[in-house]
Amino acid sequence: MTALGSQLPSWYAAAHTRNLAAAAAHRLYRLRAHGAFHIGTHGPLVLVVPSPALLAPLVVQAIAPRPVHVLVDGSAPAALPAALRRAVGAIDFDAPTAITAQRRALAALADGRAVAVCGATWPAAYLVAASGASVVAVTLLGIDGRVGIDPPRPGSAIAAYVTAPVRVEVGEDPVRRSTRTVVGERIRQVVADGADEASRRAGLPTKEWR
Repeated sequence: MTALGSQLPSWYAAAHTRNLAAAAAHRLYRLRAHGAFHIGTHGPLVLVVPSPALLAPLVVQAIAPRPVHVLVDGSAPAALPAALRRAVGAIDFDAPTAITAQRRALAALADGRAVAVCGATWPAAYLVAASGASVVAVTLLGIDGRVGIDPPRPGSAIAAYVTAPVRVEVGEDPVRRSTRTVVGERIRQVVADGADEASRRAGLPTKEWR
């Protein structure tokens, strides 16, 4: 097995999870996706989903037209057993120095796959800088329950707004902190613009959506 192959998360697990997520999400909620076609069906892509909600990974996988590997950064989804996380094609990312997770995510991008960063968005800067992958912001409305990150009640409306891919120029060594800082700022702007657009299209006051 090649070094790349040894790092790759399971594509089949992610594909199976996508099918299950789509069935569950549409059965439990009134889920509508706007612009999901921007995710495409091939090519490296980093989806940045700032919501820390429990259902955020499931919703992203449900609306995507292709399998998506989700970075689990220690938020609610990470409460699942490690073996189960691996079985659904997730990538553990529980610390800033999680080198193994970075390598697995980069291997997936090098293989032309899509990787979603949910919750804390800081891992996206390194992945984008190192891979050259385009960025797509995903804004989720109606994803939170009444308390904290609890899921919304069954039957609730959830809307996902997906932006067109944005290519972030990387002019220096991606390992350098200064490079990641610049890329991170650009990604945050893409996310903020996506949130504003989602608010406008939903007819809501402009604000920072999680």
